[in-house]
Amino acid sequence: MKHAFALFGLLTTLATAVGADDIEDQIKQGLEAYKGKEYKVAIDDLNYAIAQIQERLNGENATLLPEPLDGWTASEVQNASAGMAMFGGGTTMSRSYSRAGETVEITLTAGSPMVAAAMAMMNNPMLLSSDPSLKPYRYKRINGMKKQDGDRIEVTLGMAGQIMVQIDASGVAGEDVVKQYLDAMDFERIQQAFLQ
Repeated sequence: MKHAFALFGLLTTLATAVGADDIEDQIKQGLEAYKGKEYKVAIDDLNYAIAQIQERLNGENATLLPEPLDGWTASEVQNASAGMAMFGGGTTMSRSYSRAGETVEITLTAGSPMVAAAMAMMNNPMLLSSDPSLKPYRYKRINGMKKQDGDRIEVTLGMAGQIMVQIDASGVAGEDVVKQYLDAMDFERIQQAFLQ
């Protein structure tokens, strides 16, 4: 019972933060159904409200992926958070960028067991050395790993043990493009978004 009231409190707080709208109305309906002992109706109403809040949050998080560099075009942000349930949950989103045969895909993953597995590899030189194509990589003070095969470069960075940033560039002449896209990202804002 204590957990149910805590959930209601959290949802009400979130709804208040976004202002009076259909989400808040849905939470109120769920609370009324709960008080009326219509538990299935309450669950349905609150699940709908949670889905709407998640959609709004996904829209805000989509701005964490950078705009295309000059001369590049970008796709819409793809959000695959719903599909992460089979991997233990979490959030993942990606965006593709292209320019005259060059492509870059940036993926953000947070709160997933996959992040912990990648971090274990990045932080263990023995594991890294098991694949000769993998090398330690550091961007500013963020540790990661780099894999290069011809004109394809993959850089994976880990932050705060919970967030993974991957850049997969192909058809590129060198590492400059990867660095330019890393420079275009606001890593402080990314951490704030996923660690609050």
